[in-house]
Amino acid sequence: MKKLWHFLNLPKIYFSYIFRTNKCNYPPIRLWIETSSRCNLACRLCANKSIDPSLKGDMDFDLYKKIIDDVWRYVFDVNLFHRGEPLLNPRIVDMIKYANSKAIKTRIHTNGVPLNENLSREIIKAGLNLISFSFDGYSKDTYEKNRIGASFEKTLDNIITFLKLKKELRSKTPYTIIQTMEFDENLSGDDFKIQKNNFMKKFENLPLDRMVTRNPHNWGGLLELKGIGKIDKSRVKIIPCTFPWYSLTIFYNGKVYLCPQDFEGKIPTGDVSKDSIKDIFNNKTMVKVRTGFKNKTIEGVSPCNNCDRIRRQTVAGIPKEYLKVFLKDSMRKN
Repeated sequence: MKKLWHFLNLPKIYFSYIFRTNKCNYPPIRLWIETSSRCNLACRLCANKSIDPSLKGDMDFDLYKKIIDDVWRYVFDVNLFHRGEPLLNPRIVDMIKYANSKAIKTRIHTNGVPLNENLSREIIKAGLNLISFSFDGYSKDTYEKNRIGASFEKTLDNIITFLKLKKELRSKTPYTIIQTMEFDENLSGDDFKIQKNNFMKKFENLPLDRMVTRNPHNWGGLLELKGIGKIDKSRVKIIPCTFPWYSLTIFYNGKVYLCPQDFEGKIPTGDVSKDSIKDIFNNKTMVKVRTGFKNKTIEGVSPCNNCDRIRRQTVAGIPKEYLKVFLKDSMRKN
């Protein structure tokens, strides 16, 4: 029943976005819930390493339950991650179970480093719907240059063990993705092709559902590396961000923000200890942001004005890179 309701909502969201409606006649359908803002790595392509230590912590389980109890009637899925590594939260398995008990689909994006056989088995049995492993490099040198603090061999073994357990348990879930960002000084030639092919062979006969290659993004202007981060604002057309029309992001302490690109929490929209998610989604701050995109006055709003996601190619008015992924996520059976 909820899936049918979700599909009926998608046209509403699309037309509200296309016509830049500043107040939505529906609640958000997706949440980013930051189960932990702590991370065990210091990756080149992530801004987490720059967060002040005072802003790092794990979400309390009772606070998490309060959120789920508030939104279970209308939220379709929750991303149980944001700025940190979700597997560092000691209650992550319980969080998956609780959301699923309320018919909310659960998704995790992880570096895979904290995984072990026992945790892998518990995550699969808990009913996680989707897991995405971030693995930025097909060789030891590239991976460990990008994923500072991680071991290529150990993390790869963690992922393979997870997939073997999924196969052993004959489980269709979680839908399993390995996501790579091909970011290195040398990404061409025969050596690179051989590295990539050898990497792919490691997953033969294992229940890996998809390999995804993504372009790095600049986390609202916080990240500047060679080839990413800098924007020529005079030559690039701004498109309205999709996040304000369908989602919200909740930090580990219950504070609510506009979108998952707002790493530093510059656009606070509410607090789940005081307000409902449904009320926050259409409050003055959200209306002001949507109006800013409609009137093209967002240039003075940080971090939106420095974000590369509002300067990407579109299809039918929606950012091309994420349209296909969003539709696949919405239609997936698991």
